[in-house]
Amino acid sequence: MLTYVAIGAPCGMIMGQTGMEPWMVFALSSTFVTGSGQFMICNLWLAGVPAPSIIASVAAISSRFALYSASIAPHLTGASKRQTLAVAVTLTEEAYGISLAKLVEGEDWGPRESFVLNVILIATWGVSCTMGAIVGAVVDVPTAIAAFVCTSLFICLLFSQRLSRGNVVAAVSSAVSVAVCKFLGLVNIAVPASVVAGIAIALACDAVFDGRGARDAR
Repeated sequence: MLTYVAIGAPCGMIMGQTGMEPWMVFALSSTFVTGSGQFMICNLWLAGVPAPSIIASVAAISSRFALYSASIAPHLTGASKRQTLAVAVTLTEEAYGISLAKLVEGEDWGPRESFVLNVILIATWGVSCTMGAIVGAVVDVPTAIAAFVCTSLFICLLFSQRLSRGNVVAAVSSAVSVAVCKFLGLVNIAVPASVVAGIAIALACDAVFDGRGARDAR
């Protein structure tokens, strides 16, 4: 909850700078479960990126929630469809990590506890973003500083990953793809294109090296 406050407040400031009223900020933050997606929507909107490109970019980075739901589904086989749906539609990244760990460890944890945790975190995020929008309307905080909060979060997540060939290739190729797209004037598709390129190149690289390693072993 404390991390949500630290990240949600700057997000609310940026949302306020797009022209959203505090009640709008709370409504969006309470129904849109990916905070990084909210940062992306606001930054791209302020940059004048067309709506279709914003939708494509947010959809690309939000597709990871399908994997989250798929990985947690086997641990909820005893739950009803209503309980499973309630957990899925309120799932956030932090809540996913906590719930999955407890379910795997066999603790006294089920769909009800997962749902309550999801709701608490979403409410914390919504209130934090709203408070940020209110403070941002009074205190002039540069957009670049507030926006870098989300960037710094992903930098921390990047360095916390296992240093593997695939991760390095994905990060480098994505960065190069963004630079190439912007150099060619394809600013509107730079983000979704870099995501697809980074993943595709990393998978191809792993496939080539794994195949070569198998041949060498034989």
